[in-house]
Amino acid sequence: MDPFIYSFRFCCDPDFNDRRELESLDRYITEACIDDVAVFCNVEELNTGHMTLSEQDRYLQLLEDVERVLRPHGVALSVNHWHSVMHADMGKKMSPELPFRPMVDVEGNAAQLCVCPLDERWQDHLAELYARYATLRPHILWVEDDFRFHNHAPLVWGGCFCKAHMALYSQMAGHPVTREDFIRGVLQPGEPHPYRRIWLDACRRTLVEVAAKLERAVHTVSPETRLGLMSSLPHVHAAEGRDWHGLLRAFAGEKEPPVDRIHLPAYTETVPWQYLLRFNMASMANRALLPPDTLVYPELENYPFSRFSKSLAFTRFQLLSSLPLDPAGMTMDLYDLNGNGIVWEEGYQDMLRQVKPFLNEMKRTGAFGGERMGVRVLLSERSSYTLHTRQGRGMEELYPQETFWAGYLSACGVPFRFQTDIPAGETAAVSGQYLRNLAEEDVRRLFRDNFVLLTGDALETLADMGLGELADLKSLRWMERDGGEYAFEQVVNGMTCCGISQARASAAALGSDAVLAEYGGIAEVYTAFYDSFRRETGPAQVVAAGSRVMVFPFGRLPGAAAMPQMFLNTLRREVLRDILLHKARLAAPVVEGPAYLQPYCTRDEERLYIYLVNAALDPAAGWRLHMEGADWRQASLYFSNGLREEMAVSPGSGAVSFPQTVGPMETVLIVLKKEEE
Repeated sequence: MDPFIYSFRFCCDPDFNDRRELESLDRYITEACIDDVAVFCNVEELNTGHMTLSEQDRYLQLLEDVERVLRPHGVALSVNHWHSVMHADMGKKMSPELPFRPMVDVEGNAAQLCVCPLDERWQDHLAELYARYATLRPHILWVEDDFRFHNHAPLVWGGCFCKAHMALYSQMAGHPVTREDFIRGVLQPGEPHPYRRIWLDACRRTLVEVAAKLERAVHTVSPETRLGLMSSLPHVHAAEGRDWHGLLRAFAGEKEPPVDRIHLPAYTETVPWQYLLRFNMASMANRALLPPDTLVYPELENYPFSRFSKSLAFTRFQLLSSLPLDPAGMTMDLYDLNGNGIVWEEGYQDMLRQVKPFLNEMKRTGAFGGERMGVRVLLSERSSYTLHTRQGRGMEELYPQETFWAGYLSACGVPFRFQTDIPAGETAAVSGQYLRNLAEEDVRRLFRDNFVLLTGDALETLADMGLGELADLKSLRWMERDGGEYAFEQVVNGMTCCGISQARASAAALGSDAVLAEYGGIAEVYTAFYDSFRRETGPAQVVAAGSRVMVFPFGRLPGAAAMPQMFLNTLRREVLRDILLHKARLAAPVVEGPAYLQPYCTRDEERLYIYLVNAALDPAAGWRLHMEGADWRQASLYFSNGLREEMAVSPGSGAVSFPQTVGPMETVLIVLKKEEE
C-alpha cells in the first residue's frame, strides 16, 4: 500500500447493480489510486434492520466477488458492516427472528430497533456476524459509530434505562433506584451525586466488554484482521464515560495496534476556517485521547453524496488538512448508499489521483509523527465525572468544554497540542471545568511550573475550588452578554494594535458572557471592558500572578465546540501573540500575517517541521514566523500545489519572513534545519 492509504467505502446492492459496479470498481481502483476497499453491508437506505444470517449470506457472496476484482491490483479487502446497536429506528421494528431487548431513553421511551448493549443475545449474534466476515480474512473489519449509548433517534438523547440497566444501577448503588431518581442524581447541579459515577462506570465497562467479545470472535478465526472503530464527537462520548484506551485496546487484542476512524466535522461543505476550527476542537482532541500507536483513518464524506453537497476543492482541502492527525490514510464515502454506485461524472477519481503524490510525500517525511510543539491545551476523558452542572435538566450538561483554546489559538496563528497530563516548563491553556479533575496539589503544580491561559469558566472553577489566589484573584462575578455592562474592550496598556492606539474590539454582539474580576498583586491589564456610554467597567484581558497567568475573560459558551464569531479579530490576535511571545516566552513558531494561516508544529532531533494550512479564501502572502531563540539556518518548503523551494534562514530578531504565497485552501510544509544538507 502507499504511505497514505486510500480506503474506498464501496456500496452496491446485491442482485441489483453488483455486476455493473464490480466492473466500475475495477477501473476506479486504478484511476483513483485506491489501496483498500471497504464494502458496505446492510447500509443506510438499503438497511433492513439487524442483519440475519441469511441476509449476511448475500453479502458474503458479494465480498468474495469484490475480492476477486481486488486481487490482481494488490488492493486489500475490508468490511464496513453498517450497524451494531443501530443508529436510529428509521421506522423499522425488531425482526421476530432477532427479538433483542430495546434501548430505553431518559424519559422511559423504548426504541423499536435500537438495542440495549447489555442484551447478551444481541452481543452473541453480532459476534457471530463478525466471525463469519472474518472467514474472508479482511484487512479491517469496521464497527460503526452507533456503538454508543447516545444519539439513537427517536429516543431522547439515548439510553439505556431499561429494566436490566436499572437493576444494574440499583445493584451498584446498593439499594433500589427508579429511573427518574437515578437521572435526577446523574444530573444533580453542583457537586456530582454518586449516581453520576455509577452511570459513567456502567457505560464505560459495558462497551469495553462487548468490544472484547467481538475481538475474540474475529481473531479466533482471522488473527491478522484488524477491528476498527468509528468514533463520534469526544465531548459527547465523555457523557457516557468512554474509556478510549480500554475500548481501542479491547478491539485490537494483543497482536495488532488499535484502529480508529476519526470523524471529520463536515459531512456537508462549510467555510474552510469554520471547518478547521471544528477539526482542531473535535478531531484533534479525539486523536489525543486515543492510544498513541493507533492507526487513524479519518472519515471523509460528502453527505448527502453529490457535488451539490461538497466541491472537489473542499474535499481536497479536507485531505490536506487531515495530515496533523498523523493518519495512516483516509476512508472515503463519496457516493450514494442507495445502490447507484460510482458516479464517474462527479470527477472525484481525478482529484484523488492528483493529490495522492503530495499526501504520500508528506507521510514519507515523518513530519507528523514527531513531538508536537505549541501551547498545551489540557484535556481529560473523565471530565464528565467531575464537572458541575448548572441546571440539571439534560444529559448535554455533561459535555465538557475543554477544547476552546485549540480552536482559538490555531485561528490566531499559534500552534497547540492537546495534553492529558500536567506539563512542566510550558505554556498551558485551560477552559471549561478541567481543573476539577485535579487534586489541589496538582493544580498548584500546574500554576507553579507553567505559564497558564485561563478562560472565564476556568477562572471561575479555580475560585470555586478555593484556589483563586493562584491567579491573584480577589473576587469574580459574571456579566451577561446583553446585560449592558460591557459593549467593547479597549487596549489600555499603551500597546498599539491594528496600527491604532487605544484600539477597540466589540465584545457583546456575537460574543458571550464574561467575568468581571478583581485582582490583587500587580496585574497588567491589557484591555478593559467599557459600556456603550464609554464608561470603564473593569479589566478584560489580564496578565496576573507575577506574569504567570493570562485571563481571557469570556465563557459560558453555548456548546462544547462553540466559537463565538466576535472572539476572532486582529486586535485579540495581537494581544494574544504579544503575551505569548513576551510573557510566556512560547518556544514554538507563531504566525504573523493573514487571518487563518494555521500552524501545526513537530520536531525531532535534527529538524523542526511547520505545516501551515491556509483556511481562508484569500491567498496568504507576506507572512512571518516568530521563533524565539531559534538557530535554524536552512528551510525546505513543500507546497501542496506541487512546488518545492529551498531558502536560507537568518532569524536575526527571532522572526523569519517568507516571500512565498500559500493559496486558498492550500498548505505548505516547512522543514527547518540547523545546517544546509
